[in-house]
Amino acid sequence: MQRAIYFEEAYQKGILSQITEGYIFSLSTPDSTDVERKMDPILLQMVSYAGLKSIIPLGTGVKFQAQGKRMNCMLEPSSFSNKHVEPISRQHNTTACIPYRFDECEIFFTKDAKYRILIPKKSHETFDSFVIDFPEKGDICVLYYIFDKDNVNNVVIPFIEENITFILKWYLNITNSDAQNVANKFMNIVNQFHEW
Repeated sequence: MQRAIYFEEAYQKGILSQITEGYIFSLSTPDSTDVERKMDPILLQMVSYAGLKSIIPLGTGVKFQAQGKRMNCMLEPSSFSNKHVEPISRQHNTTACIPYRFDECEIFFTKDAKYRILIPKKSHETFDSFVIDFPEKGDICVLYYIFDKDNVNNVVIPFIEENITFILKWYLNITNSDAQNVANKFMNIVNQFHEW
């Protein structure tokens, strides 16, 4: 049974509108061509959604007419120059900005202090609609199916957590224990605020 598919592939194959509930995970990297932004944080986002009414193509992505919640996680490199600025007050439309203040986040470091991790303590409501952009070069966007509706907490969530652990290890070259720790804390927030 298929459990996940790249988001853009699901759209191109015409199956996105058939998945009425699920999770969409994205990993966004800073723009390496912008000298001022290339050392910005890496942004992880997860949208849990249910009750899909329609999807509307936007050119750079898709607008979902559905109830959803968005969870964020930011990995700030040790060389990030604006780490003292509240995440909500940083330049918008960059990987350095999330709609939270420091005191609304759990903050910890990888064991080698390569990254400072910020995970908000609550999700961000998306209400009637939300937009998912197609990944740019170097980014990842994955759609996870609800392949076991009767056991989301014990089957679906652990599968997603294991997959995110692998992505973090492979993509960021961090240790297995750090990847597991970040994925576990992130998915605890996702699990706490999912729609089912």
